[in-house]
Parts: sequence; C-alpha cells; structure tokens
Amino acid sequence: MLVLSIIGYLGMTLPQHSRLAQLTQEAAEAQAQQKLAGVNPAVDTHSSAAHLRAFYEFFPARQSAPQLLGTLYKAARTESLSLSEGEYKYSVGKAGAMGVYQVDLPVKGSYIQIRKFIVRVLNSMPSAALEEVNFKRESIGSGELEARIRFTIYMSAA
Repeated sequence: MLVLSIIGYLGMTLPQHSRLAQLTQEAAEAQAQQKLAGVNPAVDTHSSAAHLRAFYEFFPARQSAPQLLGTLYKAARTESLSLSEGEYKYSVGKAGAMGVYQVDLPVKGSYIQIRKFIVRVLNSMPSAALEEVNFKRESIGSGELEARIRFTIYMSAA
C-alpha cells in the first residue's frame, strides 16, 4: 500500500504543482505587461464608464413603449389569442437611469397558444422578463384556459 501511495502521489500531485507554478508565472507576466502599458484595470474609469453606457444603451428608450406594446399585441395575434384589457404601469428606478414597465395581461386560449405567445414575446423583446403566470380553467374538459400574464419590460429612462 505504501508503494501505491507513493506512485499515486507522484502521478497526481506533482504534475499539479508544476501546473500551478506555470499559472503563477503567466499571471506575473501579465501583471508586468499591464504595468509596462500603464493600465490599471481597477482604476480604469474610462472603460468602466463605457461599459456602463453600453449597458444602458442595450435597453429600449421609454419613448419606444408603444412599439413594444405593438410587438406584444402582434405576438398575441400570431398565436390567435384573445387579449382583454390589461393593466400597464411605468415606474422609474431609484437611480433614475432605468425604468420598468409592468404589463399585466388577461389572456384566453389553449395552453400551447399561451406558451408560444410567452416564448414569442421573450424572443422578440430581449429586455422583457416574465414575472408571473396564473392559469385558470372553467372545467376539466375545457380546452380553453384563462391566464393572467405579467411581463416586466426594462427600459432606459432617457
């Protein structure tokens, strides 16, 4: 058993030590290159601001809300769903840079239609999130469901 333990140690542990030494050397070289280039990623505010700006630009502007709702209703028509009057609520985040548009929709249709509708909305609006779905069926044999779907659409407040 002692011989097997020694072979296991030599076969498994020693190669890992050499790999660790290699990675440590690569990290030290990368830090030296950053110092030569004068780049300090922890203090580089220009790239941080650019990343933040790119993040906010991903989200649609508040003025595009009617087009987004049109996309939502088009998805419902495509799936032959009947939409009743929904509830719409817009609120601005604490920082003021982002806004949230909550859309609460009562929908009638089959389970497959409702599921395809949700997938179509989420695929066509990347800034939308499905918050809640509630299903209700009048009777067991009925093929039609009543669903209440809540989408949250994240928007730029600009």
